[in-house]
Amino acid sequence: MTINIARLMTTESHPAREGDVSLPPPTPDQADSAYVGQLRQAGLLGELTDALLLVLLESLDPKDDPDARRLDLLALYFQGGDDAEVAERRAHADGWLIHSDDEGTSAREIVSRLVALEGALTDVSLERIGTDDGPLVVRSGDNLSAVTDDSDETDESDDETQNSITVRGLVRALNVLLDRQEIRRRWVPLLADDQREAYVAVGITEAMQLCRARCLDDESPEEVMEFAAW
Repeated sequence: MTINIARLMTTESHPAREGDVSLPPPTPDQADSAYVGQLRQAGLLGELTDALLLVLLESLDPKDDPDARRLDLLALYFQGGDDAEVAERRAHADGWLIHSDDEGTSAREIVSRLVALEGALTDVSLERIGTDDGPLVVRSGDNLSAVTDDSDETDESDDETQNSITVRGLVRALNVLLDRQEIRRRWVPLLADDQREAYVAVGITEAMQLCRARCLDDESPEEVMEFAAW
């Protein structure tokens, strides 16, 4: 397969306006490449060369859902060709976390994975305040951050805490800890599909850029700012 990368990176999928010359909609490969181009402009995917992008695009299964295709593409990149060292390096560089509904991962495991991605977070624990039914928080030293969830989010069961919480709620709580330690890089949610959610860590300028490019699951700058605790 031969693709003009330079052209793909500038392809936009906005609807045509009245008076514009009618153009065919972008192909899935073009749309995926334009999406990846936005992530690269935000400083992510630093090891994704044009040649590697072509290889990854060829590896994708045809899907009707563009969000699923894009998560497949990113998952392939962060797997590092099944090279554990490459995969770890890429995940650390971009703060990459992906979670699937069928993983059965505990809340404490999610917190551990996030802490491993951000060296500034140390001695982080997930615990309740006061009693067994007290508020659930993440703690780092004297800093506490409550784990709260929006009512419309899908619950993530956790046997250890006897509570139903979400990965999104855990990520948001850790962003608050980062704010307390004046760490500017925070996690933001990428576009999700029906089964998976993914997060990357960026600065505020890059987050706003990704928001404007419609690469994030939160649609407005205000939502992004609130989630990232900026």
